[in-house]
Amino acid sequence: MFIGHYAVAFALKGKEKNASLGMLFIATQFVDILFFPFVVAGLEHLKFVKGFTAVNDFNMDFYPFTHGLLGSFVWALLFYVVYRFVLAKNKAASKRIALVMALAVLSHWFTDLIVHTPDLPLINGQPKFGFGLWHSKILTYLTEAALLILGLVYYLKKTKAVSKTSRYTATVFVTFLLLINYLNLFVLPTNDAIKSLTVSALVFYFLFAGIAHFIDKKRT
Repeated sequence: MFIGHYAVAFALKGKEKNASLGMLFIATQFVDILFFPFVVAGLEHLKFVKGFTAVNDFNMDFYPFTHGLLGSFVWALLFYVVYRFVLAKNKAASKRIALVMALAVLSHWFTDLIVHTPDLPLINGQPKFGFGLWHSKILTYLTEAALLILGLVYYLKKTKAVSKTSRYTATVFVTFLLLINYLNLFVLPTNDAIKSLTVSALVFYFLFAGIAHFIDKKRT
């Protein structure tokens, strides 16, 4: 799952007006932001197997720290504590903000469940879970697109543009994300070099979060 994770960010922002959409973009991708550096550092394992799925060559045989359900709960709890007692401690809605941030982090495991092959552990080792939608590029793309558009519609319903221009920026941004995902799935060659893959992934995660932050500032 790539852009589909951002559906949760849009939906949670629509639910909690005091949360930052940019930070929700970070939170929904947080375990992947950790995963790639963890692989480079040797803490988790990623093998590239040509044709492993139609979408990518990722054979992820050991990544309990980031993609185990228990590990996801731990990172979600960490996000909750940081927001509840540090970043949002002086806000009246600090408890709600912390909760939606934690839910955003935890959501990654459940949205990944849709597309991954059975490689998502509860803790480590068996049993592992995954519905395997990555075996079809078209179904993967359509599923992520549908989730993202639903999240956007909810966000637009719950927020209001502060200017004529800002009425369209979120929709343009989502269209851009759909285009990026199309290129990623159907046009660009697969990248099996872990270091360059890590750099490009992190650049896009933070770039998208920055754009989301800017767009959200133009809506109330």
